[in-house]
Amino acid sequence: MKDRPIVGIDLGTTYSAVAYINPAFNKAEIIPNAEGKNVTPSVVQFQSDGIVVGETAKQEIAIEKENTAQFFKRDMGTGAIYNYRGRNYTPTDLSAEVLKKLKADAEAFLQTEVRQAVITVPAYFHDKPRVATRQAGEQAGLEVLQMIDEPTAAAVAYGFNRSEKDETILVYDLGGGTFDISLVRILGGTIKVIGTDGNHHLGGKNWDDVLLEYLSEEFQKRQAFDPLDEPFSFQDLLVRAEDAKKVLSSRSSTAVTVNCRGVMERIEITRDLFASRTSDLLAQTEMLVQQLLDETGYGFSQINSVLMVGGSTRMPACAELIQRLTGKVPNTSINPDECVAVGATIQGAEYQVSEKKFFLAGSRIHSATSHSLGMLAVSADGTAFINSVIIPKNRSIPSSEVRPYQASTREHVDNKTTVYVTQGEGEDLDNCSFVGKYIISQIPFEKTGKSVLDINYEYDRSGIVRVSAVHKKTKAALTVIEEPLPEDMSWVSQSPRMLVPPHQTIYLAIDLSGSMSGRPLLDAQEAMRGFIQNSDLAHTSIGLIAFADKVKLMVSASQNSKEILRAIDSLSIGMVGGANSAQPFDVAFEQLGNLNGPRFLVALTDGVWSHQDQAIKRAKNCHQAGVEITAIGFGTADEEFLRQIATSDQSILLSGSGQLTAAFENIAQVLIESGDQGLLKGLFLK
Repeated sequence: MKDRPIVGIDLGTTYSAVAYINPAFNKAEIIPNAEGKNVTPSVVQFQSDGIVVGETAKQEIAIEKENTAQFFKRDMGTGAIYNYRGRNYTPTDLSAEVLKKLKADAEAFLQTEVRQAVITVPAYFHDKPRVATRQAGEQAGLEVLQMIDEPTAAAVAYGFNRSEKDETILVYDLGGGTFDISLVRILGGTIKVIGTDGNHHLGGKNWDDVLLEYLSEEFQKRQAFDPLDEPFSFQDLLVRAEDAKKVLSSRSSTAVTVNCRGVMERIEITRDLFASRTSDLLAQTEMLVQQLLDETGYGFSQINSVLMVGGSTRMPACAELIQRLTGKVPNTSINPDECVAVGATIQGAEYQVSEKKFFLAGSRIHSATSHSLGMLAVSADGTAFINSVIIPKNRSIPSSEVRPYQASTREHVDNKTTVYVTQGEGEDLDNCSFVGKYIISQIPFEKTGKSVLDINYEYDRSGIVRVSAVHKKTKAALTVIEEPLPEDMSWVSQSPRMLVPPHQTIYLAIDLSGSMSGRPLLDAQEAMRGFIQNSDLAHTSIGLIAFADKVKLMVSASQNSKEILRAIDSLSIGMVGGANSAQPFDVAFEQLGNLNGPRFLVALTDGVWSHQDQAIKRAKNCHQAGVEITAIGFGTADEEFLRQIATSDQSILLSGSGQLTAAFENIAQVLIESGDQGLLKGLFLK
C-alpha cells in the first residue's frame, strides 16, 4: 500500500510553509497554498462568520484589527491569553489554526489526506514552547512525528546530496520573529549540530518596529499628533514599514506615505538611516554568533560557509556583518523562506518506508540541545537553592543522564518525592526557567528510612524533556507524574526550609606524573566521569585537583556537572610537571577544612611519591579537620603509604587501571547510600 505523504512544516512567526516529497522527481518541494503562494502569513482573523487564516487575514488587518492575531509564536509555552469576539485563545490555539490552513492546502494540492508531519521550531525554544507546538499540531489533526530545529532543517536542505563534501557551516537564521545561530558539521552524509544559540524575541519584526517608530517621529515633527494613536493608521503603517524594509534591501532609499486624520505626509527613508537606527539589533546577532563560537571553541577560519536562512537575512546589513566577521561572502544558495520546510520533509522521510531510499536516514541527522537541563538543588552551605546542571548545552539529542537521588521513606505509606527540573546555564536560578514539577511515587520503604532512586533525565528527538525513575536496589520502575508548576515559585529565592540530607563535598585528586600517561590517564578520566554520573549532585559538590611536581586546582567544588566534566576532560600529562614531588593535601585542606557537612578526598596515584613523610604529615592535617581521605593506588603504588595517608584503612590497591571504574562506582554508591562521615571506613580494603 502506498504511504500517505508526510509533510514538513515551517511554523513561522510571520510566515509559514509546508513541503512534501515529490515521488515523480525524488525531490522535496514546497506546496503552494490555496492562493498560489509558497508561504502563508501566520495571521489569524476572527470574522463574524468564521475564521480566516493567511493572506486575506493579513490584508484586512486594518479593518479587523481588534479581531486579528499575529506574532503569537513569540508567546508559545507562556500563559498568554488573547480574546477575540468574546472568546479566549492561547498561542497554541492560534498556531493550531495556522496548521489547519497548511494541512488543508496540502490536502487540496496532493489530493489525499495528510495525517503526519515534522514541524520545525526555533533552536532556542525551551521545553514549554516545544510542548505547546506539539499540542498545536495535535489540535490541527496532525500526528507530530518529530520536531526539528529550524537551523538544523535548513542545514539538512543544504547538506542533502552533498555527501561528498566535508564542511563546517554557520547557519545564520533571522526570521520574522526569532533569531537562531547554529554551527553544523556536514561529513560523509552526516549532519551534526555542534552548538546553537539564539533569541526567540529577536527577528524582522523588531526591524519593522524601528521603522514604525521613525515614521511616527517624522510625522509628529510636521503635525501635532501621533498616527500610531489611530488604530487604522497604526495597522496601515505596520504594513508600510514592512514593505519599506523589503524595498531597502534592493534600493538605497524609499518613500512612505503616511495618511492620518485626512492629513498626508511623504517621508523619505534611506538604507543608511535604516542601518544606523537598527545597528543595535544587528549587534545582538553578532554577540550571539561570537558567544556560540566561544562556547564551541571554533574560530571563523574553521568555518567553510555561512548559510543565510530566514527572509530577514535579505537585509544587506546582515550580509555585510557576515562578510566583515568571516571575510567570506554569505551563502545564499538555498531559498531562505522555503529551506526550513524542505529540510523538515527530508527528515520526515525517515518515517516513510517507500520514500526513505531517496533521502537521508534520521540517524544521520543530529541536533543539539540549546539549553542545559538541570534540577533544583540545595547549595553546599545549605543556605540557597541553585541550578545543578545534568545535561549540558550543545549535547547531541536524543540525550539522557541518570542521577541517583536519596528519598526519605516510611512504612505503610505511598512514599513520594518531588523533583523540579530546570533549563539554563550556571547555578543562578534567575538565569533559568523551570520545565516542570515531577512527582515520583510508589517508592519502596527501606529499614534505613532512606531509598536511593535512579532518576533518568532525557531530551527526546524533538528536544522535549522526559523524566523517569527506578528504585536503585530493586530496579523497579516508579510512577512519575508531571504536575503544573506552582503559580508562586518565589520560595526558590529564599533559604531552603525543607529537610534534606547533609550536603557532601568531595574532591578528586589525580596524579598526573609521567607514569600515568596513556591508558592509565584515559581509564582514570573514564572512572571519574562515571563517578560524576553516579553522584547525587542535588546534595553533593565535587571538585578536582591535579598534582605531580606542582599542584593545580582544576575546578572548585561544584554542583554543575558541565564544569566538572570539562575539568576532567582537560587533564593531560605534563600540565603540572612529570614527577611526584608535590602532594594535594594542602590544597584539599584549604578547600575542605572549614566547610560544614561530610567532606571527602579521593586521591588516585600509580607511582611512588617523593617526600612521603611530608605528604603523610599534610594528610593528617586533613584527618584532624574531619576530612575523610580514601587512597586508590595501582601499578607501582606503595600500599603502606596509601594506608598512612588514608583515614583509618580507607585505601584500595588495584592490580591495574582497568579496575578504576568499579572502584569509583563503589565509592559513589556508599556515599549516596550513607551520606554520613565515617561510614566509608574499612569498605575499601585490598
